Amino acid sequence: MPASPTDPLKDAALVIDGGTGKVLYSRNETAERHPASLTKMMTLYLLFEALKAGKVTMETPLSVSAHATVQKPTKLNLRKGESISVDTAIRAIVIRSANDVAVVIAEALGGTEGHFAEMMTEKAKALGMKETNFHNASGLPDPLQITTATDLGVLARHLAYDFPQYFWYFGLSGFNYKGVWYPTHDNLIGRYDGADGIKTGYTGASGFNLVTSVVRDDHHIIGVVMGGRTALRRDLEMVRILDEAFAQVAANPTLVVAKAVPWHQYGEAAPVVASLSVASGSAVAAATPPAFTPARPRNPFSSLTAMVSPALGGTAREEDEDAAEKKVAADEDASILAPVPRPAITPTVVPSTAALPAPNAVKPLSAKPVPAIRPAPRPEFSPPVALVARAMPAPPVTPQPRPALRTASVPEGDTDNSPAVPQVAPGHNWTIQIGAYADKALAQAQLTAYAEKARDVLGTAAKIVSPATNAEGHTLWRARFGPYAENEARDVCTRLTSRGQTCFAAVASTR
Repeated sequence: MPASPTDPLKDAALVIDGGTGKVLYSRNETAERHPASLTKMMTLYLLFEALKAGKVTMETPLSVSAHATVQKPTKLNLRKGESISVDTAIRAIVIRSANDVAVVIAEALGGTEGHFAEMMTEKAKALGMKETNFHNASGLPDPLQITTATDLGVLARHLAYDFPQYFWYFGLSGFNYKGVWYPTHDNLIGRYDGADGIKTGYTGASGFNLVTSVVRDDHHIIGVVMGGRTALRRDLEMVRILDEAFAQVAANPTLVVAKAVPWHQYGEAAPVVASLSVASGSAVAAATPPAFTPARPRNPFSSLTAMVSPALGGTAREEDEDAAEKKVAADEDASILAPVPRPAITPTVVPSTAALPAPNAVKPLSAKPVPAIRPAPRPEFSPPVALVARAMPAPPVTPQPRPALRTASVPEGDTDNSPAVPQVAPGHNWTIQIGAYADKALAQAQLTAYAEKARDVLGTAAKIVSPATNAEGHTLWRARFGPYAENEARDVCTRLTSRGQTCFAAVASTR
């Protein structure tokens, strides 16, 4: 298996300031991807709306239909005619990612799953998720079930700030149902400093997906990783990009807003913190759950990097998310990420279903339309190379056709303000891009630092810094090497990526 933690055909990543939506890092952020069980974030959003409006309460019984019982695993194996409470349904979605429960919620709120999917898509558009389409409530494989990392960042922010009274559910480590303890699939809960949710997802078509919310010192950051080859590799990639983001915040505290997040005034399940042993590479659960604001170890995954071989085993093929999340490649040591079963913890404050004062308005991220074919997805921002401690290399980027049955739209929207490459021989109008930065001097410095590590591959390639205006009207400075023919650019980037240096091939205008 290639060294990259994600499959280039499914890869996307994003880190944003949770308080403002400001993009801190992005990769393939507007490329269309299958959400898998990240779909259930919207299923829960509509359920939270119904709770807040008083249409249902936590005790409202939700009936189980025949259609719900025949959903593919992962599920709770509900029987036709029985019912579950709204509270149980939320836990089953957040923790178990139960597909049968997703249908129960859909039919309770929408009459049919099909109509509920229409409600989901309509709500997505209202929130600013411009490239998202839902066709079912669970995320089970469907070619019409489409989203982007940017849109998932928008949804994660709205879940947190629109419904802080319910957001604590996403931090639960597990729940009991009919005498069975179900641990969360989110391995960062209780094992990564400040992680408080929110959702995992997996199908064969999507790869391993994860959206994570982290709060440290009143700084709220949200990360998205899509297309992981295994659950462990996905988790390590999430840790890598979050660590890079927090390193930037440490160097420049004004990079993100600092204010208390609203959901900390409500009940929260205190996570079990894994006590990591670098020497043994093992994890031992704390004997007593920590207090509400525990002192968690910084960067607890630093010792994991050496455990993960570049030649990891294959990806789980079954659609059962629970089975896939538990699968470990032959040369992976996931003991440090193993969920720790423990009794459920009751929140200190019971969430109220009564209407609450509206939280601060969340400004949706602008979702840029995706062209029919994306020859070279590009990030809006990349962290400075000097701050990057790369646990694993980012994957190369491969041109992506849009999924079937979707209409083409206008191009992405970045406007190149100057020639990206000098006039060269026909066909040599490709470059490799290492990032896009808010400062021209920083872009030049990153090119110099990058070149020092890759002279044997880059050879005499020119360092190119070109301005571009993004959809919000901000000028970014693209840092590139070139020019190359297309096959040369892709080959160079593949060779660099295989040894841990991030880049992607990009066609550039020669006007």
